[in-house]
Amino acid sequence: MKMKPLFRVSLCALAFSAASVPAAKAGGMFGGGTALDTSYCRFNPPRQTVVYVDDTDVVRNNIEWVKTLLAKLQQTLMPGERTTVVQLSPAHGQSKEIWSGCWPNVTTDQAKRLASESHFFSGNPMDSLKEQQGFFSRDFGKAITTIYNTSARTPADVEIDPAKPPKKSIVRSLASDGARYSSARGSIRAILYSDMAENSELGDVFVTPIPNTLDFGEKLGALLHRSVFYVFGVGNTIKDDGKTSDDIRKFWNEAFQSMAVNIGGFGSDLGITNAIPVHGATFEVTLKEGAQDLHGHMFLLTDRDGQLIDSWIGITRLRTVVINGNLHCASDTSQCSLTANTGSPLVTEGRNSETLSMKQSGSASLFSGGSSMQGTLGVPGSSVDLPISATTMTDE
Repeated sequence: MKMKPLFRVSLCALAFSAASVPAAKAGGMFGGGTALDTSYCRFNPPRQTVVYVDDTDVVRNNIEWVKTLLAKLQQTLMPGERTTVVQLSPAHGQSKEIWSGCWPNVTTDQAKRLASESHFFSGNPMDSLKEQQGFFSRDFGKAITTIYNTSARTPADVEIDPAKPPKKSIVRSLASDGARYSSARGSIRAILYSDMAENSELGDVFVTPIPNTLDFGEKLGALLHRSVFYVFGVGNTIKDDGKTSDDIRKFWNEAFQSMAVNIGGFGSDLGITNAIPVHGATFEVTLKEGAQDLHGHMFLLTDRDGQLIDSWIGITRLRTVVINGNLHCASDTSQCSLTANTGSPLVTEGRNSETLSMKQSGSASLFSGGSSMQGTLGVPGSSVDLPISATTMTDE
């Protein structure tokens, strides 16, 4: 088919033309070669990114969403952040990992440390950063091309008539990748390109009313713990002038909650703020409700100004919610205070956001193992004001 080579060139041209990249060969630690250097993975940042592509939504000759996605990755990835491309096949309820690599970049502190240890490496990592980032973009483009070449269809074939929608199980496809979310620490930012037009025995966004509760996590044994999902392309293939958009949102709010997923963004466009995290850690949390201790986890990720990014708190037997706000530290990452609001209720019913206020105990770095904070979680102006404590999880 003539269309495929055209798309392949377009993807490679996003950042690093395939014609200018020699055949991949291995390089040394931070130096040499024409392959993406795996040494950057050793930075092991607290977040990883997974890009999911719904292969039923890939339209021939439409790659604007790919350009948007790659640009957003380049503007928000942490140094060494692992990025994985996964093909979702909702027609079969399956998923397949296509590629994984780590973003080549370093922080100022990492650059200083590497400079002092340069005699260990075959090259200066700062000298090859731009080239390595080109290799990352090239390999990412190849992964998307792999999905395109097996899935792209004409616009007419991709469009959905809500009166006779095709069978799609996005829920099962995501659940089939559930092992990825079993880690006890860190967090996953999942970016999902899909129309989210679920139509399976599990649920149907085209049939109203949408149930008020769904239990996919329990039914499928699939809890996508410690994740924040950004979904874009929602409803884009459905020919109904947006009439089903509210039903799609309601269905997936319930579906994601049942699967322990936090929603960072959900819509036609990709709603990720351009910010690069610099600090992050997972905390063990204890919330006191009367004489009862409720346990859970909290994940804090901040930019250089202390703004929270992709942060969340989850209490066992309750739910998990996104938290937005600021972590202010008097000295770098010590003597910190957290002022945040939940994106949705954690301990109360209704639609009210809750306020989380905490202060650090001691003067050690908050992001070092064993550091702790105390404070309260509740609703301003109400009687709900529960004591809460958090301790940074230590490295194993």
